[in-house]
Amino acid sequence: MISPFVNLNQISSDSTLYHYTGIGGTHGILQNKFIRATKSDFLNDSNEVRYILTIAQEVIHDVKNPVWQSILQTGFDWASMAMKRLHYYVLSFSTEPDSLTLWSEFGDNTGYNMEFQSGELLKRVSKYRPIAYHGYVIYDKNLQKELLRKLIYTDIPASLGESFHDIMEHCVETMEHEQFNHLCSYVEQSLLIYALFFKQEEFAPEKEYRMVFEENDLNQVLFREKDGFLLPYISVRIASELEEVPLKSITVAPKNHIDLAKNGMMLYLQSLGYEVPVRLSGIKLRY
Repeated sequence: MISPFVNLNQISSDSTLYHYTGIGGTHGILQNKFIRATKSDFLNDSNEVRYILTIAQEVIHDVKNPVWQSILQTGFDWASMAMKRLHYYVLSFSTEPDSLTLWSEFGDNTGYNMEFQSGELLKRVSKYRPIAYHGYVIYDKNLQKELLRKLIYTDIPASLGESFHDIMEHCVETMEHEQFNHLCSYVEQSLLIYALFFKQEEFAPEKEYRMVFEENDLNQVLFREKDGFLLPYISVRIASELEEVPLKSITVAPKNHIDLAKNGMMLYLQSLGYEVPVRLSGIKLRY
């Protein structure tokens, strides 16, 4: 389901993306050439996919005409139900090279941060699996609301050949207007995608960049254990068996500030044929 109305800010090809992960994740990526994309409703913040419904409600409440507001509310209730049917998987990166927030979130300040050249990584991933969407996560609430207003009041009505005003007035007159149904359908599709890229402002320090994949075949879904439950994910190939992963460097987490952690990773990379820098995090922790 590709929505032509979703507007995402995408990274330039010469920029850098960072992937924070534990030792098991690092080993799996380098050894197996796959990276895990997690099912959207199993992300670390369990409420984030539904967060957009709060933003949509605020946009609807800004509508001055109470009759229009009531009609829109009924139409947009579809989106709430549709959230339960999402079949999207999210692969998360950051543009922050040494983040205490992300070190803490992924492995209790242990593990590694893998640096990739963004253009080459996107090219490699696309070679093996279509990327449905990719872009920067949006944390600014005002921008989130503005994107939804533009979607509802301008972009989708224009594609239908009518103004938002005329669509709503016709709906009031007939109580069943085809263009209004189209409006709701397109808004629902777009909300489901924006839901994967809207997060609360409190998460802004993560500076997250996401790739989103669609997978409807349950046979392609894998499971791993996390915190006592099963986490569904799909494997996304980033290199063939004969290729190297497009890695630029690896940074060791702040809790592993010992030469053994750095030297062990350097030897491991050499054994796999990689010649990339291994650095220690610049963050100093107090115990």
